[in-house]
This record gives sequence, C-alpha cells and structure tokens, in this order.
Amino acid sequence: MIPLSDIHVILPAYNEASKIQEVIRSIREQGIQHIIVVNDGSKDNTAERAQQLDVLVVNHLINRGAGAAVQTAIELARRKNWQWIALMDADGQHEAADLIRLKEKMEQSDCDIVIGSRFMQRNRQIPITRIFFNFIANCMTNLFCRENFSDSQSGLRLLNRRAIDAIDLQIDGFGFCSEMLIRAEQVKLQIEETPIRVYYTDYSIRKGQDFQVGLNTAFNFLWNALFK
Repeated sequence: MIPLSDIHVILPAYNEASKIQEVIRSIREQGIQHIIVVNDGSKDNTAERAQQLDVLVVNHLINRGAGAAVQTAIELARRKNWQWIALMDADGQHEAADLIRLKEKMEQSDCDIVIGSRFMQRNRQIPITRIFFNFIANCMTNLFCRENFSDSQSGLRLLNRRAIDAIDLQIDGFGFCSEMLIRAEQVKLQIEETPIRVYYTDYSIRKGQDFQVGLNTAFNFLWNALFK
C-alpha cells in the first residue's frame, strides 16, 4: 500500500496566481498534505499565493520551461529521499481526486510510473485542437517506445522511487512528457496508464500549447530522441 502521507505532489507553475490556491486546496481535500510548487520564473505573484497556504515553493529565477520544472522536482525528490511524487498541472484542468486513481493503479500493478490518460474514456470536455495535438504527439512518441501510450502528453503522473532515481530528463520544454516515457523504457521501468477526467476552460486552453509551441516541442523532442 502507498500511504497518502508519503506522496509528494509537485505543481510546476508559471503565472498561475489566479488558480494556484484553488488547486492546492483541492489536493488537500484528498488527504494529501505534501505539496510543492516549482515556480518557474513567474512574473505574477504565484509564489506568494502558494506560500500563503503554507506549501513549499521552489523558485526558478527565470522561466525555463515545464520540463525544467519537472527536472527540479525530481532532483529535489532524490535529495529528500521521497518515495513517491505526483506531477500535476497547476492550471486547474486536473481533478485532484484522480491522484487517488493513480495511487490505486500503482498499488494494483506494482508499476513504476502511472500516466493519467485523458483518452482511455470518452471525454467531451477536450477541445478538438487538443485532440489533434495529442494525436500527433502520441504518434511521434510511440515511434520510439515499445508500448503504445494513449496519452503521452498527460501532465498528471505518479512516479515511485525507482523512477525517481532512474530517469534523467534533458528537455526543458513540453517535450519532457514524451522523453520521460522513452527514457523510462530504456531503463526497464514499468509504465501503466489509468483513465482520468480533465476540464478545459478558456484559461487552461490559453496556457497550453499553440501551433508554434507545438512545432518547437516536436523539434526539440526529435532532436533529443535521435541525437542524445
């Protein structure tokens, strides 16, 4: 069994002042108390809003990217000897109750990483642009993987200690999502998916990848997959 008291939830955050407290409170409602905000060079008061709720805030001096924030989170987990870390988007699109679903899936399968999949069940909340971007990203990612993942770009993930110790990410941007799966397979980690819910708003859509960001993400991902 995985005690809720041993799970540390990491929120990579960039300019999330309007949402960060709502997300933190929703996680605490699930009985999870260890919450860490990696403030990726926000220009608003994200860090201050998070600190008001007495969570640990780790600050990047400049905006480096979502992948860099996750790298910081994994390194912190190694130093602190945390046994389980959950990664969760800070824009409010995830339902905190799904953290429990990830925990239960890891307990049942004894896997090393659980990916929360938006596409294992029908979800009318997902905009067509997100479906398109994720379809392309899944195809690219699965070319380099033994398994076929339904949601390679999901921001909701649970890692155990084996994964924390073994995964060495290099991509600073959104391409880290695919990179994590590829590198995990390379070091023989077991990866499972479980269905989750997701809620898109105008706010969360603006925070996500547009076409130009998607192209940059694809280029960086392919460069790292082929040449590093």
